[in-house]
Amino acid sequence: MRSRRLTPFWLVLLTDVLLAGLGLVVFAYFHHVRPTLLPSEDIVIERPTAQAYSQVTEQPTFTPAPMDTPAPEDAALTPVTPTPSPTPTPAPDAPGSFANKYRDKFISGEAVTTLEDNVYTYVSQNLNITVTATRVPAVSSSGAYETGCYITDFYVRDISCLVGVLANDKYGTGQYEWISDMADRSNAVLAINGDFFGARKNGVVIRNGKLYRKNHSTFDACVIYWDGTMATFAPSQWDAERLIRDGAYQAWSFGPRLLDTNGEPMTSFNTTKAVKERNPRTAIGYFEPGHYCFVTVDGRTTTNRGLTLEALAQLMKDLGCKVAYNLDGGESSQLWAEGKMVNNPYKDGRKISDAIVLKDFVEEK
Repeated sequence: MRSRRLTPFWLVLLTDVLLAGLGLVVFAYFHHVRPTLLPSEDIVIERPTAQAYSQVTEQPTFTPAPMDTPAPEDAALTPVTPTPSPTPTPAPDAPGSFANKYRDKFISGEAVTTLEDNVYTYVSQNLNITVTATRVPAVSSSGAYETGCYITDFYVRDISCLVGVLANDKYGTGQYEWISDMADRSNAVLAINGDFFGARKNGVVIRNGKLYRKNHSTFDACVIYWDGTMATFAPSQWDAERLIRDGAYQAWSFGPRLLDTNGEPMTSFNTTKAVKERNPRTAIGYFEPGHYCFVTVDGRTTTNRGLTLEALAQLMKDLGCKVAYNLDGGESSQLWAEGKMVNNPYKDGRKISDAIVLKDFVEEK
């Protein structure tokens, strides 16, 4: 009787590794690569109705009847001071409109752009944008260094000028598109990457007042409301129904939060060790309703090493932000304006599942 030949151990191990690898490839294809539309909540969060404003009219000015007294001899030489007409008070802005609040930031007529000393500006009747290219100092275990950074400070005349764009205009996984194509398609003046929601099936997704996904996530969330206010939430604070009631306009799920409730840099971050380390970064900051900033940081090269979350949080604090939030980074960190890439994305960037854009257009209320 012949003895059975045993399969060599190395061949068994190699087969197991190959099968495991094949399984991972198949999983990655169906979960991340193959375009798949996801079921959406399809809940529209309506913009709050503007309160009824009383029409401003000039009130009549009453002048007392003249006293029956003799006029002084030099009456003809006495100048008569006219009674000034009352100045009408501008009507208050409707929720999400900042036309009156920032009237000195916008101009009428055609938009004006300038580029001088690494500072780009775009000013129009709806937007006031200043992009400053700089190098920010940082410290690592190997010593001090500087990295490339692009700070976009902007005002919007109306919250509808800040728009979320989905890759291929579709909600799902495996839907990726170059930021330049998303910006061109939406007639954007400027665009940054978003939270890459398409890589996950959990975490809130609200774009332009439409709720696509509201399920719980372990990530921090960031919300901009229709009135222009912005807030960040830890997972334990998450309440989707309240967001709907309060009028959420945009919401992202990546994070983490960078500043605490007092506007101070966080000392502990709700994320992984890899995300905390030096990386290319994209962040959004909030000063007050209608006034925000984007921060884009180059990284992962010898010239630009990126920032840790701790350094990014301190930068947002130094800029004067009251609320700040970390968006997707790494190869996703991209800043597009004037028809070209402004920053230096790692490995020339990649296709992404969503972008945040600034449009020189106000949606009708």
